[in-house]
Amino acid sequence: MSWSDEGEPEKANPTQPALESTSPLEWVIAAIGGLLVVAAIAYMVVFAAAEPKRPPTVTLSVTSVTTTPGGYLVSFRAANAGGATAAGLQVSGELREGGAVVETSAVTIDYLPQQSEREGGLVFTRDPEDLTLSLRVEGYSEP
Repeated sequence: MSWSDEGEPEKANPTQPALESTSPLEWVIAAIGGLLVVAAIAYMVVFAAAEPKRPPTVTLSVTSVTTTPGGYLVSFRAANAGGATAAGLQVSGELREGGAVVETSAVTIDYLPQQSEREGGLVFTRDPEDLTLSLRVEGYSEP
């Protein structure tokens, strides 16, 4: 405490805020927030440890065949019902006449997460409606 020239103590500086203690409500809210964070981390750890690693399970289905200036576009849907992501998913299509392969086409789907779908297309010069079309997954990598 400092004294003025007249012998009286100086008053506190009004421009500095008074220090306040943390209220009990703030402590309760902070504790609830901390518990939620700990619970979320615990859930993720248990989920990661308990879930067996299942490979991607990709199914392909033709959605449409469209005539384009460059040939025929076979649009398809790739669905991953498995437990892992497939990166660099290679899909190929074959057109067969009798038992012989007359044309092939391939495409790569960059990223197909688990439990999701992506659409793609294969381009052929011959009409897939006149021939036997088959699609298959050639391979993938783990991201």
